[in-house]
Amino acid sequence: MTATSASRADRTPLTTKALGYVQLGKVRIYHHAYGWILALLLLRLDGRVGGDTAAALALTLLMVLATQWAGGAADDLGGYRDGSDARNYAGRPATTVAKKPLLTGVLTESEAVRFGIVMWVIAVAAGLAAVATLDGTAPLAAVLVMLVGQIASVQYSIGLKLSYRPAGLEVTIFYVIGCIGLVPYWLIAGHVTAEALLTAALVGVWFLLIVSYGNASDRVGDSEVSRHTLAVLLPMGAFKVYLALLFALSVTLLALLFTATRFDLALGLTAVPVVVLHAVQLHYGAGKEEWRKARFIGLSSVDLGCLGLALAFLLA
Repeated sequence: MTATSASRADRTPLTTKALGYVQLGKVRIYHHAYGWILALLLLRLDGRVGGDTAAALALTLLMVLATQWAGGAADDLGGYRDGSDARNYAGRPATTVAKKPLLTGVLTESEAVRFGIVMWVIAVAAGLAAVATLDGTAPLAAVLVMLVGQIASVQYSIGLKLSYRPAGLEVTIFYVIGCIGLVPYWLIAGHVTAEALLTAALVGVWFLLIVSYGNASDRVGDSEVSRHTLAVLLPMGAFKVYLALLFALSVTLLALLFTATRFDLALGLTAVPVVVLHAVQLHYGAGKEEWRKARFIGLSSVDLGCLGLALAFLLA
C-alpha cells in the first residue's frame, strides 16, 4: 500500500473501518457455520448435547467462525499482494469492490495482517480449549485433523499458497470445509460415523461447487498470477466435465446418506430441492457459461441443501 493510501486508511471513520474488518473476514458468508449446525444435530441424535458438552459446542462454534475470519483475511491479503483481486474486480460495481477493503483503502495491509493473526490465534485457542473441556475423551486423530485444517485455512493464498498449486485450491476447500462439520462431531462424540463423514463430504462438495464456478469467472486474472486452479489448468471442455462430476458426486453422497445409514429413504425427499438447484447451476454454468450467476446459485444451493439435511436430521 502506498503512503497516500495508508494515510487515507488512517483517516477512515471507525464505523467504516469496523465494516472493513467485517468484509475482510468475509463474515457475510455465514454458510460456513452450516457444517457445525449439522454436526450439532447429529450429536443431538446421539444424545450428546447437554450440560457436559455445552462448553465444547460453544468453543467449537467460536473456532469455526474465527477460522473463517482468519482465512478470509489471509485470502484477501494474497489476492491484494499478487494483484489478482485488482484484476478480477476491475470494472465491477462499486458495491462489489467494497467487499475488498484492501483494494478500497479502508484497511491497510498491516491492519489486515494483525486481524488475521488475532483471529487465527483465537481459532486455535478455542479448538484446544474445547478439547480440554472433554476430559481426555477427544481422539488425538481428531485434534490433529483440526490443527491441519486451521493451518491450511490461512495458507490458502499466502505462505504455502496452497490455492496456487495444481488442485491445491480444490483439495484445501474440500478439506477445510469438511472439517467444519466433521471435527466438532468427532471431538465430542469420540468417534466417526458414516452419517458424519457423508455430511461433512456433502458440505465440502457444495462449497467446492461455489468456488469452482467462481474460479471459472476469474480464470484470466488467476492465470496471470499463476494461480493454478482447475479452471485455469483444464481445457474448458474438460473443466465442464469436472463440474458435471461434482454434481454427480453430490447426488451419490446424498443417495448413500439416505440408504446406507440410519436415515430412512423417505427422509431423502428433503434433499430433492438441492439436487434440482444444482442441476440449474450446471445448466447456467457449464451449459451457458454464465459463471457468476452459477456461483450465486451455488450459495443458494448450500442454503437449501443444509436446510434439507437439517430437516431430515430433526425428523429422524
